[in-house]
Amino acid sequence: MSTYVRIQDRKYGTEGLFDADRLSWDMGMCDDNARHGVSCCDDLEALLDYYVQAPIEIGDDPVIITMEGVESDDEPLDAELGERLIHPTRIVSIVSAEAAGFFDGINARLDD
Repeated sequence: MSTYVRIQDRKYGTEGLFDADRLSWDMGMCDDNARHGVSCCDDLEALLDYYVQAPIEIGDDPVIITMEGVESDDEPLDAELGERLIHPTRIVSIVSAEAAGFFDGINARLDD
């Protein structure tokens, strides 16, 4: 099964990621843009590339969640930027964004 990664604040936990009716929205939370599934990217490199192009609010204690899952039938809003929508089946790991190298990766991309 394929793995995917997402970033979110630790305070949100992971239980809601398994909700079969879970919706993902754009930052404006517009109902017209709601899509079924959990927003993520193929790997950390793709997430870094996505974040540089479409920054999102990540909260005070961001973590990188690696998940196994199956792709949603809905089209992600930012598919051209590398966004995927999945229905997670298992959490593989949860690592602080700092320890995962997220911020160093963002800074390196912004310096280029």
